[in-house]
Amino acid sequence: MRPPKGRAFLLLFLSLLVVGTSARSDPRKTVVVVKSRNLVPYNQAVEGLKKTFASREVSVQIREVELPSEPLKEETFLRSIEKSQPDLVVTVGTQATLSVIRHIKGAPVVFSLVLFSGESESLLEKRPANVTGAAMDIPIGHQFQRLREIIPDLKRVGVIFNPLNSMGEIEQARRAARDSGLTLVEIPVTSESEVLQQAEGLKGRVDVLWSVADSTVFTPRSVDSILLLTLRDGIPFVGLSPSFVKAGALLSFSCDYEDVGSQSAEQALEILAGKPPAEVSVVFPRRISLFLNLNTARAIHLEISQKLQSQVEFVR
Repeated sequence: MRPPKGRAFLLLFLSLLVVGTSARSDPRKTVVVVKSRNLVPYNQAVEGLKKTFASREVSVQIREVELPSEPLKEETFLRSIEKSQPDLVVTVGTQATLSVIRHIKGAPVVFSLVLFSGESESLLEKRPANVTGAAMDIPIGHQFQRLREIIPDLKRVGVIFNPLNSMGEIEQARRAARDSGLTLVEIPVTSESEVLQQAEGLKGRVDVLWSVADSTVFTPRSVDSILLLTLRDGIPFVGLSPSFVKAGALLSFSCDYEDVGSQSAEQALEILAGKPPAEVSVVFPRRISLFLNLNTARAIHLEISQKLQSQVEFVR
């Protein structure tokens, strides 16, 4: 039986103080891991972190905690972490990362499984000197090159986005499209109704609809509409995750969550060995999977070569 939420938070707060007190007499390095939530991808990243520490035979004391769901408790929680004087803080997920960066200035911070979009893009592009980490963004150039392999006649890559949310990614996409010999068809919107209107008129304008993680574009209603309309019009749709592919998108790219955790552990080891976080570059996924829905490929009359089929994960 779980303790009530208030009691659970108090126990967590006290445990952090105890860890801080004992850490000062413990020769091991102390690492506090702060997860945004208790989700499978985050747990996989933590597992990768722990495996890498174990494989390097590093003597560390790891304390794994979860960011409080109530904003009023968050500041007290993070202040308790800083008071415990850890040698390093690892954050897992965007929410935990943004909160820790705002409140913890005295300890090195290594983030994991963070997307460079929206608020996190502006904050992490100008990251504080005590922060580095492993992002989960799949390089856009890699995505476009793979799309050319899948769609041989590809020329026009469409993208629906809100300029207030996603201009950083759009600027990257412009460069990636130019380098790949493609034309980026930009479709700016400011509301869900505009998204639905633009999705109705994609046929003849684009050869593929590519996605950025934009909260204006992807709502429960708009996702359903985009899936139906791209299937109707025979337009390959690149979803944000394998769950989009399962729902009917043609394909998506995904990182290996555990390996991203391993990458953040490698950065953490450099810092624990004395390297300043500002001198440790942010890294991006080195293991990338392509998920494909063969039923959707058949429905839009797109032939997938046997060679390509041997290189992808299938979602049916």
